[in-house]
Amino acid sequence: MKSEGLSDKEILDLVQPLAEHTESSWNDKDYSGFIQYFIDEDPSEHFPEEEFNRQIEENYNTYGKHTIADLLAIHRNPDHVIVLWKVKLEHRKEPGLLMYGFRECEGKVLIEGCSYHA
Repeated sequence: MKSEGLSDKEILDLVQPLAEHTESSWNDKDYSGFIQYFIDEDPSEHFPEEEFNRQIEENYNTYGKHTIADLLAIHRNPDHVIVLWKVKLEHRKEPGLLMYGFRECEGKVLIEGCSYHA
């Protein structure tokens, strides 16, 4: 994703809907929706459904639903961007950290990785 010349708002307009969809799919425990906008260049590195279910089982009852909150930073690289947000966690007073990487693949902006830290 070429971020040169794009404002922060223009970048967020491209990537935030993808992140919100992915977080909503996590909240709904919907694997297909969760991986919908992930880059899948190498099927052997694909995020397997078993891993998704393991993470849901391990974390969902502890933290609950995720809601994207305040923007913390946009880190621009030549071919991709990393966006950091605070994330509200349903079962925790303190916010967590939500990190997404985005880049262009076959003419579309997609998610190259995401993680949250609570």
